[in-house]
Amino acid sequence: MRAAETAPAAPTTSAAPAPVVAPHDWRRTHAVLVAVESYRGSEDSELDGPVQDAIGMHRWLTRQGVPPENIHVLASPLERNRAALDAAVPGGYRTADRADVRRVFRDELRRIDSDWLWVYWAGHGVQARGGRWSLLYPDTRDTDLLGLDADNLIHLMRTECLPGRGVDRVTIVIDACRQALPARTHPQAAVPEELTEATQSNHDRQIFVMRASQAGAVAKNQDGGGVFTTVLLDQLMAAEGDDGAGPDLDRVWSGVAGEFDRRRSDDAHFRQIPTLYAVNWRGDATEPPARPVRASSAPGTPERTLARDKLILETTGLLEAGQGGAAATATVVLCDAYASVPPGPLPSAADLVDWALDQPHGVPTLLHVLAGQVPGASVSATAWEACRLLQDGQWLTGPEHGELVGLLEELDARARGDFAGAARTEIPSLGPLPTEPGALADALEKLLPREHQLPQLLRAVERYAAFHREPVGNRLRDWSSRCAVRIGLEAALLDRRGDADDTAERTGAKSAPVDERVQIRLHPPTGSGQRRRYEVWARRDAGTESLAKVDTPASLAEIQRGVDELLSGHARTNDTVVEFFVAAKDLELDFHCWELGAAGPVRRFLGTDFPVVVRCVEFREERRHLWERKWDRVASAGTGDLHWLPGHMEATRKVYGDLQHQEDIPGVVMTTPRRARQEVFTACLFLGVPVLVWHNERELTEAEHELKALLGTERLTAFPGRLRTLRAASESDENHPGRHLALLWDDPHRPLPEQLDLSAP
Repeated sequence: MRAAETAPAAPTTSAAPAPVVAPHDWRRTHAVLVAVESYRGSEDSELDGPVQDAIGMHRWLTRQGVPPENIHVLASPLERNRAALDAAVPGGYRTADRADVRRVFRDELRRIDSDWLWVYWAGHGVQARGGRWSLLYPDTRDTDLLGLDADNLIHLMRTECLPGRGVDRVTIVIDACRQALPARTHPQAAVPEELTEATQSNHDRQIFVMRASQAGAVAKNQDGGGVFTTVLLDQLMAAEGDDGAGPDLDRVWSGVAGEFDRRRSDDAHFRQIPTLYAVNWRGDATEPPARPVRASSAPGTPERTLARDKLILETTGLLEAGQGGAAATATVVLCDAYASVPPGPLPSAADLVDWALDQPHGVPTLLHVLAGQVPGASVSATAWEACRLLQDGQWLTGPEHGELVGLLEELDARARGDFAGAARTEIPSLGPLPTEPGALADALEKLLPREHQLPQLLRAVERYAAFHREPVGNRLRDWSSRCAVRIGLEAALLDRRGDADDTAERTGAKSAPVDERVQIRLHPPTGSGQRRRYEVWARRDAGTESLAKVDTPASLAEIQRGVDELLSGHARTNDTVVEFFVAAKDLELDFHCWELGAAGPVRRFLGTDFPVVVRCVEFREERRHLWERKWDRVASAGTGDLHWLPGHMEATRKVYGDLQHQEDIPGVVMTTPRRARQEVFTACLFLGVPVLVWHNERELTEAEHELKALLGTERLTAFPGRLRTLRAASESDENHPGRHLALLWDDPHRPLPEQLDLSAP
């Protein structure tokens, strides 16, 4: 959301290029606007916002007087944004595919007659191999992340790809993430493509590059647009004059940096840090600190001012105790830890503290680095108290926090739920916890025990690791050991570890049970037939493997043959659960009746060889808390705890009313006639019912009689396996009621595998 108040201006750097104040003929400006929302990969990689941002940039440029024909728009819009783009760009736009991007930047820009070139790029970005920044093309796929090298795009602006004369100034704006991918998906990011290998031939051209984030960070989307672009456009409009002069980009950047600084001050979880790179007409390059020093670094309240003074004294003592050059040595280390430029060539103790206060986990990192330079040195309790006051309870160093978040990212949604559950066991008074890795780590880090006691975060890590040793548990233990050594609580950690191991041993849960499943997403049919796209994954405790992604719509028979072939090499008969993720209207497809091994000696069916369930996340997210609450009942419930929905309730409204009074049910048994099942499915899904049992053939009285006999009184968690046995019994008896029993088994903590971390730009 755009800020209503005017942001304070951050100080500019003395090395920044001179302000552009001379009159400018906007008719001699060209622009290239690239907006990428739709990718060749799964729907999870879609990004809603870049098109709206590009429209805003287009509107601002044309209002300055740039001819619309001088603005080249390259876009891959989401379908719902296509009409808005068509209306905003009456001259039309081209796709943002790799071929069109190369054609514009390598060939067409050579022919422009212009004084000023603006380049804008909005879309997904990742940190690829070697730390290179890759701006993803629409051509990218889930397992092949193909993108443009952002640094090479800047390099291109001083090569022969632009006219040798003219184009005195270039402004580049990039609103995209620079975040590193999880270790398991990092190899899928191809080395980003370079648009040119030509040498730089124009050393007089001014280049002003504004980037939405620093290396390793995300660029946020909010209210259907990029936060960075929203703030930038506000500042550009505020800098408009009546004399036809171009905007003072130094002033614009100062306003952008100040607004982001204000947002970080107001919200401890807001960590987006835009960065600037500028080259003036003499070729002098400047890159100011990624996080400008804020006035709030010198806290205003007496308590916070005193805390800052204590940190300065502690820092002074550690610098004096270190060998000569301690400040310079620490500064070099902190540059890497902060991914930021220091406030000066030889910062004082006060400079170092203010620099640290402007970094997430900056003060713990500073104290740790300085203490490491002095043999036997330790940080005083007074300094740690000041750190916690000024940095919102943070005590982890930056590298420690980053490593923890990386380990939590390797856990799937259910495992992160187990981690949060371990924390609640250790701290019974703890309320609901977030499941996003960064927010989960932050919430537990702030829970500080009394002095000389083990932090609650480490207690939670030890409990989780005692019950889940592989694959991440042992690495979490290594992480907590290093943290405990740093803060001088190694003995307390080992005591807690022993207690956690004893508890796990007594409960017989030294390691989590093996979980094997094949997950199949079946998209709704396209056209008048039943042809569909589909994807298949194999999921095990050790990780997730993508088995197939079929983008060309296939018939159900073709999908059946494809699934059969994949199961033969990636599933274990009787043990591997096969989950079909479908839209609500496809819940009644008889997947368990699909034939297996058509060329084999024995005629077999999917539901007799494997526990087969259907799943549907449609209508879920709006009331996810209800879904999770009901699923929690499944672990302790029996089949007798399922709620029998009266068969005469056929309207969504009536079903909704009946289930509203059944808050703690783990699931529903339905005997509804086929004509009304879609309405019942909708109500059950919307109200978070995770388990749904029905008979595909029988209805009302007949269905109720057969279902009661089939359900029995066993534990509900065993029912998918029992259902496989019932279906196997139908092999020799086609009239066996188990042949037509259907089961929705929707575990909210076992979602479809996340394709990639591409939810931010």
